[in-house]
Amino acid sequence: MIKLITPPGMLLTVALMVIYCAYAFLIGLIERSWVLGVAGTLTIVACYGTAMLRPWSRFLVYLLTTGFVAKLGYSIYFAVVAGYFDYQFATSSEAVRSLAPSLLMALISFACSIIVYRHFRYPRAAISVDAAE
Repeated sequence: MIKLITPPGMLLTVALMVIYCAYAFLIGLIERSWVLGVAGTLTIVACYGTAMLRPWSRFLVYLLTTGFVAKLGYSIYFAVVAGYFDYQFATSSEAVRSLAPSLLMALISFACSIIVYRHFRYPRAAISVDAAE
């Protein structure tokens, strides 16, 4: 049986970052946002680094999680200010339920950051000694 080099949690993180990369590029094109284009490019680099277990990739994962949550908060704030939720939904509970998928994605982003943090928490030498056993 073939043993995976990249742990399953890190592969999950890479898979979710690929989804975010597509999201960033597509929304960036729709909104003509160079910031989302940069986020998509950084996500490609982070995917490579995370899949190859490069320690520097953790900082990109943290940065992308922070950026995603900030963009989500920014979008929600301006939707509230513009009156979108009042116009689109009859009750506040419907408006909150409409945000459930986005909030779930934010929680998954935090979970991926925790997975990456736990993987890179210990020095590389300690991990390679445990792997040899």
